[in-house]
Amino acid sequence: MKIAFLNIYNGIIERGSEVFIKELASQLSLRNSVCVFQSGKKTEKTAYKTQQIKEMPFIPAQGFLYHFFVLVFTIKCLPYLYRENYDWIIPVNGRFQSVICRLLRVVKKYKILITGHAGVGFEDKFNIIFGKPNVFISLTPLAHEWAMQHTSNTDYIPNGVDTGQFNPGVKPIKLDLKPPVILCTSALLPYKRVDLVIKAIAKIPDASLLVIGDGPLNEEIDTLGKNLLPKRFLHIKYVEHDKIAGFYAASSLFTLVSKASEAFGLVYLEAMACNKPIVAPGDTNRREIIGKAGIFCDPENITEYAKAIDKALKNNWGNEPRRQAEKYSWVVIAQKYEKIFKRYSA
Repeated sequence: MKIAFLNIYNGIIERGSEVFIKELASQLSLRNSVCVFQSGKKTEKTAYKTQQIKEMPFIPAQGFLYHFFVLVFTIKCLPYLYRENYDWIIPVNGRFQSVICRLLRVVKKYKILITGHAGVGFEDKFNIIFGKPNVFISLTPLAHEWAMQHTSNTDYIPNGVDTGQFNPGVKPIKLDLKPPVILCTSALLPYKRVDLVIKAIAKIPDASLLVIGDGPLNEEIDTLGKNLLPKRFLHIKYVEHDKIAGFYAASSLFTLVSKASEAFGLVYLEAMACNKPIVAPGDTNRREIIGKAGIFCDPENITEYAKAIDKALKNNWGNEPRRQAEKYSWVVIAQKYEKIFKRYSA
């Protein structure tokens, strides 16, 4: 089976969708011919092929310019897509890309799979209605319920994690922070609510906080962290994905309290794979992902949130986080995608 992924920023950055493609393409290429169309260079040895689309600028935010350059990127992909006879196309950048792949499908007769990395809302609704994929993959139970309102061709497959790269035996990075260290890995965007993490840790006198992530709220988060957590706050804007496991290993607990609109939350899986317990909101999606490997709370109630973190630090979790993460191994997740390909190809 021949499969093509389209994502403008693979090889440039390592966010959730880029990691998703890298990991899933690697697994699928063991039994299929896989090519990833990207603007970045192929920087490491991978089993899948890459087709670099050159001279594409990096636009950090999803505004008009981002969608314009996705359009340009997709148009540049067309000659390659036309020459090859792919069985499945997986466009990840939405909008124009989804529509263009739909139009080319009239000629090339391939099938389209779109994943719900944008989360419930306008972007994925646009992709479903105007992209008309053969199958839309929801990443969470709530997203699956929502998608079924717009298409009958939908299924639920969660994100996955590399349980080899992320494991309890990873050597911890040395940190200039007094333990216990709570880790929060997140883009610094309003809906991620990293400010609530800082306010909660401020109520736990002996705990330190490490924030890894970049975004428009950089200055605000730095100021709040330094004011509320003097000498026990560290912010690192960027860590390469192949090195981040050491930071999970150096922490005692992981927390992320983004709003329920969060498309998935791959970092929960990475932390659990390193056998770290989680503190998170108690919505349906987070309960599905985390299971018995964490404590749930209302993070807007700062006192309740702080008590949940304190309780999680004192609990004996054994290997529960690791066992939960193993349910999401990329080997398992790739097999689910292959079953989808076969079902919709019949």
